[in-house]
Amino acid sequence: MSQDFTHPAAHPEGGRQPVLDGVRAVSILSVLYIHLFPLRVGGHSLNDSLGMFGMALFFILSGYLITQQLLKRPPVVNFVARRLLRVVPAAWICMAVVWCFVPVDVETALSNLFFYANLPPQRLVAPIDHFWSLCIEVQFYLLAAVLLWLRVRAIGWLFPALLLAVTVMRVTHLSTTGSITWFRADDLLAGACLALLMQSRHAPTARALLGRPAAIPLALAMLLACSLISHHSVYPLSFLRPYAAAAFVCALMVQPGHWLSRWLGGAAFAYIASVSYALYVWHLPLAATWLGSGEHWTKYLKRPLLLLVVFGIAHVSTFYVERRFNELAKRIGAGRGRRLKEV
Repeated sequence: MSQDFTHPAAHPEGGRQPVLDGVRAVSILSVLYIHLFPLRVGGHSLNDSLGMFGMALFFILSGYLITQQLLKRPPVVNFVARRLLRVVPAAWICMAVVWCFVPVDVETALSNLFFYANLPPQRLVAPIDHFWSLCIEVQFYLLAAVLLWLRVRAIGWLFPALLLAVTVMRVTHLSTTGSITWFRADDLLAGACLALLMQSRHAPTARALLGRPAAIPLALAMLLACSLISHHSVYPLSFLRPYAAAAFVCALMVQPGHWLSRWLGGAAFAYIASVSYALYVWHLPLAATWLGSGEHWTKYLKRPLLLLVVFGIAHVSTFYVERRFNELAKRIGAGRGRRLKEV
């Protein structure tokens, strides 16, 4: 999911940029669709391909926004508190509820609670096996925190180097999809590199290239092409997916007046973005209940009710549970800032 599903949209220069809320909303809507509805064209299932598209946007946005924060050099404690308190409480609450009905062994519980269940030997269990993305997200938070503690300037060369390394690993292992960090972190790292690019001396060149009217449709077409998944053979364009996704998001940001950017910046997308993390966390556990059960037609006739419940719980989780932890994170940051000033 985290989105990043947990970050407020921001402009490269520091102000709010509504189009990023739209990107986040499209990402979660794609994930909801592929998990709850069939998508077939010409007899071929495209659910995996749409899922790859949605998760690419999710990770690009997350890597971009996290790296923006790193470049501001916040205190490590502030950074870790804000990141973990945005993600961990809601995920742990969901795990606790699920495990009341589907008990797991201690090793599986620990690997999920501490977000390494996606690493071999994988211990991802339904109906929270989609938490593999949260594992990658939290692992990236920890890497970012270490870099912030050591020397933030290192990200200027380390993130691009890691991006290329992951791409090389994917190519050499012919890995077009997966949930293991070193085969899937390239989308996150591409978002991180996008943030570095937009703060570098090369930013004007990037803005000029991606600021042309044709850049948005071309980048979107390329991203869609790179998101296709073939289960019968290796699909070479999939190795370029992170770069196409970064180009698409960048083109949207540098063209706020484009009709697609304005559309994605609408109020409906802003609301969906605000509850997107909770939607991601709860949709599969709820789909595993009576709401998602039944034979083919029975199951799909229940889908409107399932979506209503998912959005209702997401709203409550976001504004009555997660918001409290977000406010706690802000208080921790404010308290830390006061103590530093006193020193």
